[in-house]
Amino acid sequence: MGVGLGPCGGEFDMTTFILLLAWLAPPITGEAQDKKIKIEAQVWLDRAEMKKATGIDPGEGFMVVKVKVTPAQGEVIDLNRDDFLLRSDKDGQKSRPLEPTQIAGSSVMVISSRGGSQGQVMSQERRVPMGLPIPTGGDPRGVPGQGLPIPNQSPTVGAATADTSEAQASFEDKKGDNALLAMLKEKQLPDGELKGPVEGLLYFQIEGKHKVKHLELVYRKAPPRVHLRFTEPKKK
Repeated sequence: MGVGLGPCGGEFDMTTFILLLAWLAPPITGEAQDKKIKIEAQVWLDRAEMKKATGIDPGEGFMVVKVKVTPAQGEVIDLNRDDFLLRSDKDGQKSRPLEPTQIAGSSVMVISSRGGSQGQVMSQERRVPMGLPIPTGGDPRGVPGQGLPIPNQSPTVGAATADTSEAQASFEDKKGDNALLAMLKEKQLPDGELKGPVEGLLYFQIEGKHKVKHLELVYRKAPPRVHLRFTEPKKK
């Protein structure tokens, strides 16, 4: 059923009207700067909105931030994506940017804990392989050096009566999403020597729902650090 006339005289259906309103929704943005650098950023809190705006859907447990970095006049910045940090006041989560291969890689590492004398498997968890920087604090449970847990993946726990155990690691091949990997790489914020403005996407692992007021993007390279807070869009 039509809801009115479009600019060319045709009717808009209700779906088109709702999508148009979504596109016109004010963005969630923020900016901060010091004497050497200016940072502007935009974040999407809804997975569907993120996919619509960026063309990327990395899955649950990830947050995409579009960043524009501009050096001050006459400044040359050695930009490194790992100097950014996204954190949430809601629950204290912190995440450094992930590399595309950590999101859409072709293999995962399996961590197994095996019983000692009685030899029963106690637990098993699939993780993103190591080799690239992990979010500050390492494993969310405080266990360093084991890589990133895959979002929404809980350990499989079985019965065990062994009194000793040891951890064993193995790699398990999976079918990589080549299209997603290529897109993540193409749209990622470039790094290196920076003499002029650049922009691109940063990918963070942040679990759960978070409000605008909870999020803070930090550029940690130069003292003092640049802290960016996002602004709640004004409702019409």
